[in-house]
Amino acid sequence: MNRAERGSALLLCALAAASIAATPARAGIGAEGEPAFGISGYFKSPPTLDQPTTLEIRVWGESEYLPPATSVARISIPDGIALVSGDTVSVVHVDRKTKRRPERVFQLVIRPVRYGSYLIRGWLAIDAGEMHGADETDFYLPLTIQPDSVTYARAPRSTRYENVRHGQRYRYGGRYLVPIDSSQALLEEEITVKAKPTVQEAASCHDCPGPLPTVVPFVVMVGSDGRVRESRFLDIQEQGTTDPALVAAASAALSRWEFEPAKAKGLPVADYVVVRVPVRDGQP
Repeated sequence: MNRAERGSALLLCALAAASIAATPARAGIGAEGEPAFGISGYFKSPPTLDQPTTLEIRVWGESEYLPPATSVARISIPDGIALVSGDTVSVVHVDRKTKRRPERVFQLVIRPVRYGSYLIRGWLAIDAGEMHGADETDFYLPLTIQPDSVTYARAPRSTRYENVRHGQRYRYGGRYLVPIDSSQALLEEEITVKAKPTVQEAASCHDCPGPLPTVVPFVVMVGSDGRVRESRFLDIQEQGTTDPALVAAASAALSRWEFEPAKAKGLPVADYVVVRVPVRDGQP
């Protein structure tokens, strides 16, 4: 087997051993794991028992999607707070005739009717078609009204940013889209312990171009059970400067690595980790 044939065989082996994720399509610019969409809600004046107050809702990022896309914003008002005016569901269809706006704003007038602690929830879903899938996010806006005090959040707390395409759900992880099994209230900054390899193996490749030894970088998607969901070669040099035989040998070795999952709030969660697989000159 000559060098070219060996390189092709190694590449086919690597593709079978590891799932190499394609660069996902996304709205906006920047890293694939940075959400370019969102929803927020604010009280325009302090809430007061039996007095109307305006809740302003802002949605952004809709103009970044290739048409057609459908954006649905929904606000959940709990019992104990009356809706005076406005619609709790707002739908926008983005097409080629739609005037592109950096954000849209709509308002609800609400009136607390009894004392208590409340949680106003906002939810946004943008369906951008089969290629990009659907983006989702939501927020919480707490409010407590007592006879002698009123406590409310002046800014909402986002709980998640996710994407669903081809039946797979992903979390926007800052730099990458992380595959997850189900929706979860988790932001990347809430992860306190990153995934890490526990069993590592160097690759051997006698016919790989030198100089050897070297290292080949990958991003690895590690599930909450510690199992590898996907891996992807990171070409951090100029495109195409790393020989495919090196990538194939490193990928085949990476398929035998084992990992400890990331943790958030003491519980294992899915996340990504960047690793560098050593490649040495093995004997023929």
